[in-house]
Amino acid sequence: MRVLFILDRLGDDCAGAVDALPTAVRVIQSQRKLQKLDFLVRNPDYLADLIISRWEEGLLPASSLLQARAVLDEREPELHTYRMLRNDHGAYESLDNALSVLRHLELIAIRRLGCISDDHVRRRDYYLLEAGARQAQRLRETEPALAWYDQQTTYVAAAVQGLSGAQVKQLQYDHPEYAHTGVRQLIGGITERVRERLATALVQEGLA
Repeated sequence: MRVLFILDRLGDDCAGAVDALPTAVRVIQSQRKLQKLDFLVRNPDYLADLIISRWEEGLLPASSLLQARAVLDEREPELHTYRMLRNDHGAYESLDNALSVLRHLELIAIRRLGCISDDHVRRRDYYLLEAGARQAQRLRETEPALAWYDQQTTYVAAAVQGLSGAQVKQLQYDHPEYAHTGVRQLIGGITERVRERLATALVQEGLA
């Protein structure tokens, strides 16, 4: 369901798009972008740090620092942190099983673009269908246990607004803990450093 919420909250509106599927409402273009967004949902410390950085750049209001504090402090984020392995292109974990379930239920569709061979394509686009959007809304209303993930995707949406998948990737690589992780090794956390940054920012804005 985490992937469903990511598509619902973080996908681009595809209404009226020429190449969109007839019942599609949102789309995330490329597996790489989907992986980078999933990384932020699964790693509250990196998400909070991104919020702080965008505030420093004047791209988010001071009130966003309260969101960063909520990301780090609410609902025991350590219990919701799922570290990811690094591969040659950064954080990665196969989403095939989750995506297969959503496709089987006809909640999403995947379009392969630029086929190189039967096994390799230049890009995969992930479409949330109308049925998927309805299911996401139903889960919000009936499954309080999933509220954390839905809220987390809302925070991610604000933090990455206006950023491309490549830009999100570069911001993650700016962290030495991320960039220096060996291939097939877990990407380390940055929680304590982010807490220090946040404390300083909150004092600066009179929000401590």
